[in-house]
Amino acid sequence: MGLGHTRVTFRLLSIVALACGMAATGCTPTYNDYEAFYKSPKPIVGGGPYVIEPPDSISIIAPGAPEIDGSGGGVRPDGYITLHLLGDIFAAGKTPTQLAAEIEEKALKYYQDVSVEVQVDGYGSKSYYMSGEFNGGQRSYNGTDTIMDAVLSAGIPRTAWPEKLVVIRPNERGDLIKRMTINVKDMLEKGDLKYNIVIEEGDILFMPIHPFAAVGVAVQNILAPVSPIIQAVSAPASIANSLDDN
Repeated sequence: MGLGHTRVTFRLLSIVALACGMAATGCTPTYNDYEAFYKSPKPIVGGGPYVIEPPDSISIIAPGAPEIDGSGGGVRPDGYITLHLLGDIFAAGKTPTQLAAEIEEKALKYYQDVSVEVQVDGYGSKSYYMSGEFNGGQRSYNGTDTIMDAVLSAGIPRTAWPEKLVVIRPNERGDLIKRMTINVKDMLEKGDLKYNIVIEEGDILFMPIHPFAAVGVAVQNILAPVSPIIQAVSAPASIANSLDDN
C-alpha cells in the first residue's frame, strides 16, 4: 500500500471518528411548546369551521330551485363559482353555511320558497406538510389525521430519527411559531399516545436524519470525489499482491 493511500485512508478514518463522536452526543434540539398542541380531552377534529377556498369543489342542493339544484363545481382561482340564473358568486373565504345563505338570498328573487345547502365535494385547499426524511411532502388536510396516522401513512425510513420528530405549527402570519418534539418510537412501541395530537391545517412534521445515518451520508459525500484516486492507488498494489500469490 502506497504512502498516499495510507494518508487518504487515515484522514477519512479520522473524519468518520469525529463524526461518530458528534453523533453520539446528539445534534437536534428538543422543543417544548407542548401546551400549544396538547389538549385534554383530545378533540375529535382539528381546527375550526371549514372555509371554502380554491381549488375546493362544491355542489348545491336546492330542491325548490331546479336551475341551480345539483350545480356547482370547482372554485376558480379568483374565488368565484358560476351558477345558472344567479351568475358569479364569490365563494372563497366562506363556510358552506355562509355560502348557502347567500345563494338562498339571491335565489329568493326568483322563487317564493327555496332552501339551499352547500356541500363540499373536494377538499383541495387545506394541507399539512411532511418534511425531512419523510417521503410525504404536501398532504391533504381532512381535519381528523393524528400524528400517528400521518407517520404510518408516510412510513419511517431506516435513516430517520423517530425519537426526535418535530411538529411545527406556524400561525397565519408566520410570526409566531410553536414547536414540540415527540418520541414516535415510544408512541409505536410502548403505546404512549399522550401527544398523538390531531393535526391542524398548515402543521409541519419534520423527521430528522439519525446522526449515524448522517455520518454515513457525509462519508459517502467525502468519498465520492476521492474514490477514483483511492482505486488508482490501490489497484497496482492489488495486482502485485495477486501476482505474488501466484
